[in-house]
Amino acid sequence: MAEELIVGGAGEIVNRLISLAFDEIGLVLGVKEEVQNLRSVLSNIQVVMQDAEEQQVKLGTLRVWLKELKHVAYDAEDVLDEIAYEELRQTIIIKNKGCNFIPSLINRVALRFKIAHQIKDINARLAGIDKRKNQFKLQVKQNASSTSDTVHNDRETTAFVDDSTVVGRKSDKENIVRMLTKHESTDQEITSVIAISGLGGLGKTTLAQLAYKDDVVQKHFDLSVWICVSENFDSTNLFTQILEQIPGSTKPQSSTKQVLLNDLEKQLKEKKLLLVLDDVWTEHEEQEKWEEFALPLKKFGATGSKIIVTCRSHDVVKTVGAQDSEYKLEVLSEDYCWNIIQMRAFGPGGLEKTSKLEEIGKQISKKCGGVPLAAKMIGSLLQSKEGEWEWLAVQNDEIWNLEGENIMKVLKLSYDDLSPALKSCFSYCAIFPKDYWISRELLIQLWMAQGLLGATSSTKEASIMENMGKAYFNKLYSKSFFQEAQMDKFGEVTHFKMHDLVQDLAQFICKPECLIMGESSGTSEDRSKCRHASLISPTPVETLKEAKKVRTIIRFEGTPLMTRASTFFDFKLLRVLDLSYGECSNFPSSSRCKLKHLRYLDLSYTNIKSLPTWVTKLHHLQTLRLIKCGKLTKLTEDLKNLKKLRHLHIDEYEKWKKMPQAIGDLHQLQTLPIFVVSEKNVGRGITTLKNLNNIGGRLDIHCSVSRERSKLSRGSQSKREEKLT
Repeated sequence: MAEELIVGGAGEIVNRLISLAFDEIGLVLGVKEEVQNLRSVLSNIQVVMQDAEEQQVKLGTLRVWLKELKHVAYDAEDVLDEIAYEELRQTIIIKNKGCNFIPSLINRVALRFKIAHQIKDINARLAGIDKRKNQFKLQVKQNASSTSDTVHNDRETTAFVDDSTVVGRKSDKENIVRMLTKHESTDQEITSVIAISGLGGLGKTTLAQLAYKDDVVQKHFDLSVWICVSENFDSTNLFTQILEQIPGSTKPQSSTKQVLLNDLEKQLKEKKLLLVLDDVWTEHEEQEKWEEFALPLKKFGATGSKIIVTCRSHDVVKTVGAQDSEYKLEVLSEDYCWNIIQMRAFGPGGLEKTSKLEEIGKQISKKCGGVPLAAKMIGSLLQSKEGEWEWLAVQNDEIWNLEGENIMKVLKLSYDDLSPALKSCFSYCAIFPKDYWISRELLIQLWMAQGLLGATSSTKEASIMENMGKAYFNKLYSKSFFQEAQMDKFGEVTHFKMHDLVQDLAQFICKPECLIMGESSGTSEDRSKCRHASLISPTPVETLKEAKKVRTIIRFEGTPLMTRASTFFDFKLLRVLDLSYGECSNFPSSSRCKLKHLRYLDLSYTNIKSLPTWVTKLHHLQTLRLIKCGKLTKLTEDLKNLKKLRHLHIDEYEKWKKMPQAIGDLHQLQTLPIFVVSEKNVGRGITTLKNLNNIGGRLDIHCSVSRERSKLSRGSQSKREEKLT
């Protein structure tokens, strides 16, 4: 099945380029003609993109063609983005220095020559790609619902499904609870292991969660700890995570294994522990790793402590020594699968149930292979279909004739049903680690930084990208690509997870563009193709030196940087840069910073005392995070240069005397949680905010001396976000 998956994102990038305001691009630099030629060639290719992406499953040479097109389209986007940056930069310079200021003619000519040469090269490459498309006999397809780029033309559906409804696993839960709470004889090991095994998507994690949260189980154990392991089984890391989840446990003074074990022994003394290790992949050749982790735990705590391991492979069961306590999770019946499907297909926003649809649906349920995840995604897919003929198209799709597991076929069907824009938004989620609680707000800002939500220069429509991001999120959630949502008091999703099989799909589609550093740093060839890098363990950034075209460098779980922050200045095409928790005290001069494309910058948890000068030259910057920057005492007036800034995340203000008046010039600003005014000039300070009509959410105003607090409260629970007027 892996060979049948696709080159994702090519169509979306072409659509994105076509949608740019070509009439405006290049006017200042005098390269309008070259840019118009670029658009003309892209338009010729765009009309056959839908057919190309549908037919690539059958034709390897077409996938090669799509890969080449995608690379050229990326290069074109970079050049057009640089043009937009230079035009914006010159506008800001003229405004700051006066209308009589004339930029250097020599510099303008040199820049125009460079840009024109780059576009000419791209046009030549695109012309070759355009010519070669004829060999595939691709058809022009229009108005196909499955590839609509907008979510607004789709029939409205509810975004949120009640994941607490679990079908067909009542007896399984009772059996696991019984295994966990049965009386242990005194001659048994202090800690025993139970393995829940089965195919991916069967619901092993869900079953473990049901048992873990059961009242009887919670009362039976003194401590409960849940850890997702996935591919990276490291005993030191696991010991640390256990300690972090034990109530009242202090942060380990050292990360050395012996110190961690000493702390664990103290914390677990005479306490009955339930430890869940979800999604374990450690097999026989890694037996020593398991014993290094499990043997100490089996000596700690009270008799009756349990370790639950969920896994797909029986080899893991043997490695953890649970052959006699293995619980093999079986597939669901076709009736149960149909129940799951119809809960979604005929739910809010779906079609009205008819005997014909039920007949077709029951036939489709047989293709789920008894896998709940497959049934869930099929139900979500059918919910968006318009009638019997579209249901029949799903039933008779040729993908069912391909070799491989049905769950992967279902995932492929669901992915194919997405619009090009949604496909790119979904595949970008490959940057997140497995079992990670993803912030919806963060994800939307990252999508925006990558240009996946379009663009707007209109102050009146400043929130259009965020609204589109929310709509895209809701669509992916309703189609079950996202799950396990955490809600706020207003009923809106704040955080969510992805099923590990769905995450596998995203990472396969995005491979080799997405590289997760920590699980593996990849080969030199992999790194040279990398456009999005996630750091999930301490990783020398030098390992990314081949990634000349990387667009995302982001960190997770407080992973410390193993290099100076200035090293990242060499990655000139970055859109997203996360420097949080890093050493950011000595930046080089701003002239060395070439991050023209940067839209998302995180300097949280750093020791910066003032905003580095180079930050104020990031004219495309949309999101700036300055959380827990305890030494930061002020923001510069040069903040006015960040005309595209939409989200300024700050929290610690105690050392600040006032905020710069320049904030009043940031008309696209939507997030500003804190504003500090001087006690001597409160009125004038507050008037700085009068033109920030797009601020939403909560804004606290603080007086720098008396610290008297005044809150601007807007809206109510029925309408959460109102604009500041």
